[in-house]
Amino acid sequence: MNHQFALRGIFQLTFISYFPIFSLMKKKKVKITADKEARQIIALVNNNFLQALNILEGQMNVLHMRAQVLMSLAGLVITVTGFSGRTIAGTSLTAQILIIAGLATVLTSAVWVFLKVMSVKWLTSENLAEEHQSLVEIIDRRNRKTRAFVSGGKILCFGLFLYATAFALMLLHAGH
Repeated sequence: MNHQFALRGIFQLTFISYFPIFSLMKKKKVKITADKEARQIIALVNNNFLQALNILEGQMNVLHMRAQVLMSLAGLVITVTGFSGRTIAGTSLTAQILIIAGLATVLTSAVWVFLKVMSVKWLTSENLAEEHQSLVEIIDRRNRKTRAFVSGGKILCFGLFLYATAFALMLLHAGH
């Protein structure tokens, strides 16, 4: 019985060493509280509150830039629809439903990202007198925006899938 367990372990180690992506899939995400993260950031910058704010500002900037990418992709879908939407929709009823659903889903994603991720609230608008608590509140806001970004990205991907399916139907019916 022990030799079977050992062989399975060797197989798993070999498989993971050849395909390291699977080792990433196995790891559980360790979530820490905003309070603990604030303490870690403060320790990382040797109690320099301004540097801690700069770290969080940089993270918020990355999130904002990535949200702009999602908005650009949504804008691209709308532009392509303006040029070829009629042609795609003219393929079949299924293509019409898919392109309309895809466009609606992409627009939903854009609105979601705009309202939840790209909304502006300055870091300095927090009560900075209590340094630790202000860092916790900023981290909480960053985490909410990150979750909203991930949701918006998933919504966008689903909309793009619907849209691409409608486009594929058009290509499949090109000779008819």
